Amino acid sequence: MASQLKPDLGREWANELFALSLQVKGSRRPQLQGTALSILIRLDPDRALELLHQLGPEDPEAKPAAWPPQTLLAHKVFDILVLRDGENALPVLQQEADRMGLQGHYPYAALGYGTIQASNKYWGHDNPRAIRLLESVFQPAFARYSQAPHTYFDDYEFGGMLQVLAGGLPFDSVQPALHLLVKNLLATDTSKYQFTAEVINVSGQKATAHNAIDAAIFLFGSLINRDPDLAKELASSRPELQKGLEFTKEGQQRSGMFGPALPAEQGQAAGVNEMYQDAVDLALSNPAEAIAKAQQLPDDTRTIALLQVAQMVSRYDPARAAAVIAEVQQENKPPMDEGTLVDIISAQAFVAAGQDNQSALHDLLRQGFASANHMLLERQGTRRNYVSIPALTPLVHIGMEKDPDFTIPFVEGLPASRVKAEVLLDAASALSRRRPPHIGAQPQQTAEKPNP
Repeated sequence: MASQLKPDLGREWANELFALSLQVKGSRRPQLQGTALSILIRLDPDRALELLHQLGPEDPEAKPAAWPPQTLLAHKVFDILVLRDGENALPVLQQEADRMGLQGHYPYAALGYGTIQASNKYWGHDNPRAIRLLESVFQPAFARYSQAPHTYFDDYEFGGMLQVLAGGLPFDSVQPALHLLVKNLLATDTSKYQFTAEVINVSGQKATAHNAIDAAIFLFGSLINRDPDLAKELASSRPELQKGLEFTKEGQQRSGMFGPALPAEQGQAAGVNEMYQDAVDLALSNPAEAIAKAQQLPDDTRTIALLQVAQMVSRYDPARAAAVIAEVQQENKPPMDEGTLVDIISAQAFVAAGQDNQSALHDLLRQGFASANHMLLERQGTRRNYVSIPALTPLVHIGMEKDPDFTIPFVEGLPASRVKAEVLLDAASALSRRRPPHIGAQPQQTAEKPNP
């Protein structure tokens, strides 16, 4: 937010965030470093590149299925530097890739995509120069991949590079690398790495892979099919690959999916989360379908989803939103826990705002803030480090938009805590939407009323 008004201040804060992240242990460290670098990539890509190889050591307790954050960040940094400097950026990126490789994560795919991007201006009028450029990056990368120790993630990264560069290089020059890649993938310890893949052909038929080896073969199937003998050998030695390889032939594949496999319990949770997100995503375009999806969720998630959908729908159809809230109230009869009560009040406040009912909105803000204060005071006695009241954030947001004179004293009166920090940030976000255009605000978009 700060960087949009004062880029230098945003840059300073992002650098400070990265420095502070070095004091953090566990999974929070890469999360904070990723946030800092994502900001710096936009504001100061050279500094982001400098910090990329200074990322802290990985959590020794992290599961192998966790993708190395360095390679994901490298894609963003490399792309923006190539966009800015063209092929002149490649020697710098190769040097940085070597540094990252010493830490165990050589960003093959990021370097490959950057090289293709740098070569684009030559194709069509100086193809030999474009090919020389691709070879100048591919050959040393292939040599490194051939000699260096590798993990499944390195195989995935090198496969990504190979797949993109094979579109510009003569196939016989990448064929040895393809054979090595497949050999390494076939040696993967599938008890250590759990990944799945799915391929759907143009007729809608589906092929699935339920282990890391077959999943990667599906992922690189279109490249493997350029070597008919290799594809035939794989289909013969692993019959379960035959259908997927057939679907990944040129002109046959419609879509595909590749990702980590989840245990059964996590898979069920992921399904619930996916349905919840579908309901929220549909709220602005098809409220009837959004409500129908939310109603299919388990009890606790159902209540939260219905109120979230109602909150979004209230902007353009407050009557429909009010009906959804009434349904939730019917299902959650007294005695109702205070958290659910604040959830309902927050959604009702959005309805009142959608109806331009300032009196009702003011009363709901008063009720919601009073309940939130009570919850904060009650839970302070438990000595918990953090108290979560998710509905307080949207309640403050709508209050800042519609009744700031009443909302600001409440926010300022909150005890110093993480809750107050989050509420202050959302209050600032709400105020930023109210900024007059002459100091750089984007005009606020209003949702078009969707089809019922």
